[in-house]
Amino acid sequence: MRIWRIWWGLIGVWLALLGGAAGGAPASDTPASLLIRGGTVVDGTGTKGKVEDVRVQGEKIVAVGRLTPLAGERVLDAKGLTVTPGFIDTHSHADGGLLDDPDAEAMIRQGITTSVVGQDGSSHFPLRDWFAQLEARHVALNIASFVGHGTMRRQVMGDDYKRAATPAEVQKMQALVAQEMDTGAMGLSSGLEYDPGFYSTTDELVALAQVAGRHGGLYISHVRDEGDKVFDAFRELITIGREGHLPAQISHIKLDTTPVWHKAGDALRLMDAANRAGQDVSADVYPYTFWQSTITVLIPTRNWDDRAAWTKGLAEVGGAGHILLTSYTPDPTWQGKTVAEIADMTHQDPVTVIQTVVARTHGKEAQPGAGESVVVTAMTEDDLTKFIASPRIMFCTDGSLHPSHPRGAGSFPRVLARYVRERHVLTLEQAIHKMTGLPAARMGFRDRGAIRPGMKADLVLFDARTVRDTATTAQPASPPVGLPDVFVNGVQVLDQGKSTGAHPGEVLRRT
Repeated sequence: MRIWRIWWGLIGVWLALLGGAAGGAPASDTPASLLIRGGTVVDGTGTKGKVEDVRVQGEKIVAVGRLTPLAGERVLDAKGLTVTPGFIDTHSHADGGLLDDPDAEAMIRQGITTSVVGQDGSSHFPLRDWFAQLEARHVALNIASFVGHGTMRRQVMGDDYKRAATPAEVQKMQALVAQEMDTGAMGLSSGLEYDPGFYSTTDELVALAQVAGRHGGLYISHVRDEGDKVFDAFRELITIGREGHLPAQISHIKLDTTPVWHKAGDALRLMDAANRAGQDVSADVYPYTFWQSTITVLIPTRNWDDRAAWTKGLAEVGGAGHILLTSYTPDPTWQGKTVAEIADMTHQDPVTVIQTVVARTHGKEAQPGAGESVVVTAMTEDDLTKFIASPRIMFCTDGSLHPSHPRGAGSFPRVLARYVRERHVLTLEQAIHKMTGLPAARMGFRDRGAIRPGMKADLVLFDARTVRDTATTAQPASPPVGLPDVFVNGVQVLDQGKSTGAHPGEVLRRT
């Protein structure tokens, strides 16, 4: 055996010298193999983890097992660490500013190696040009994108979107969806609580979903209502999937008003019934009982002068103290305060405060560029736990590169710490499968999501005993701990918790 090792070592040296003599890259730039040694490999399939070595050559995993270092091979000691496939974020907003912030540290530092963007009905257009920009710029993580229904609506209807689309307009949108699917989009996304998707009909969505379905895509949706009428919204998604002839996924599934609290079992049974009937319905979730969005989604209409609607909306999320204004450009002194605190400070009632916020950021008083964002504590731990435990529900951040909600910096480590290590809602193997193999299969990433020879070397190393999130609403970008090393396509992008500045990410197109 020793003779063979010496022989292979001499061959490696000879090949390196030959490459230099032939005018190729210098030997120091030639990709050497990497041996990640002695870690507990949890391979993404859900099977029990075991101590193994993983060899990486170039961008791929080439061997897994008890391996002996090769001559000249880099060896990374992973003893005491867990080695898993890179995490896949199925609902991400990492595309915002990515060309200016290609390190994408908020994602990389929590083990995310692939972000699926183009969510909530909003995507870059045309995707062909944006994909080309990404490939020219180079970024740290892999990117895949949906085509946004809202983006198609704006392309066709412009500012005249507060109505149902005409048949001719739907046909134009269908043609654009086909164009984006040909470019490699994952499918069709919608954001039906937001403009312009708010004004669309189910029939319009079915027509566009049928195009995505013919191209082998998925329908993913921030559904029309996540509160009182959430079950109607889930049924609409199921209808769109059935009549569009494509799989359907509920984005960041939640039950966020008091009338539907503690009904996660009903939601899961609704999904199970659809699947038993031959459909393919799934969801993703982030591990927090508070959401972030625009304050306007507190009511299901666009009648912002309706004080009764705001009063009802406030009551159903637990009151003004549950609404934290995280950004508010007209008056930054209001940022970081709850609506209750602002009401006390301004000697106004909470509804008047909300109507002032909406008028100055969305109404006729709004200045160009004005905006607001809120974090609202409105879900129960009971419902969240049931969603996290469900085998058909994977994980997401719904986060951006510079998050104002802790989900953007802490979602995946939080699952590992709170729901695996502390509360035992999932085994480690189950959680990793829901972060890797399950979303890879869902999105059609055939060469990712598992540790086995031939797969792309998207890898995460973490300490299962100490990994945890540190992000809070006060410090939403605070990075996790206990997760030192991340590789994307065989290149290390996180080394002992610090960004390496490497940008090996790829654009992942639907195949």
